[in-house]
Amino acid sequence: MKRRHPANTHLTLHHSGPWNGYDVQLQRGPLFIPYLERIHETMNRAIARQARTMAVRVDLMLPANGYARSGDWFGLFVQSLRAQVDADLTRRKREGRRAPACRIDYIGVEEQVGDRQVHYHLCLFLNGEIYRGLGELPTGRGSGGVSFDPDVPGDPRADQADSLAEKIVMAWARALGMTMREAAGLVHFPTGGVYPLRRSSPGFEATEAGLFNRLSYLAKAQSKRFGRGGRNIRYSRG
Repeated sequence: MKRRHPANTHLTLHHSGPWNGYDVQLQRGPLFIPYLERIHETMNRAIARQARTMAVRVDLMLPANGYARSGDWFGLFVQSLRAQVDADLTRRKREGRRAPACRIDYIGVEEQVGDRQVHYHLCLFLNGEIYRGLGELPTGRGSGGVSFDPDVPGDPRADQADSLAEKIVMAWARALGMTMREAAGLVHFPTGGVYPLRRSSPGFEATEAGLFNRLSYLAKAQSKRFGRGGRNIRYSRG
């Protein structure tokens, strides 16, 4: 049984049983131990930051026709989402509403299966005092269809992102150079993917363990790409 990945010998593999006391997902093969460590560190740091944390699993996809502006899509996505949350907090303060700090922590991986488009699996961690659910889901064409031209920027006034789900879709739309309606179907919110975490609640440890089990899927060696100069895993720091 190989302990290191042949395409990247710096990455050790976990093949069977629990990892660090957590049940993990091994249905798709071995998991990268350094990825499990980053997931665990990011999750714990986010939970320790505030009394309530909301974790949200999200999948981000590229248009089937490959039309998207060039750039660091994932980095632009995070940047846009943070800007939208900051603007939301500013608006709440202006309206005299409670608006505690809301840092966005995240862990994400880039994958590609065969000749299919690159896609991202990620988890976002937000202040559960501010956001307690996804809210209304956006609608739209959702494919960046043949009429979409990445060289013609979308009009940011064409859509309004009120709910957290809409803000997430808007962030991905802006990263790709689309409008929210064009990108609506490129963002997938998995069933049961919202995890409310409150450190003082009786079921906290079970919820945390369940979340880590789900996030261990991101550490699978399968479908990760090497030798292209990019990063397979992205996570917030500090």
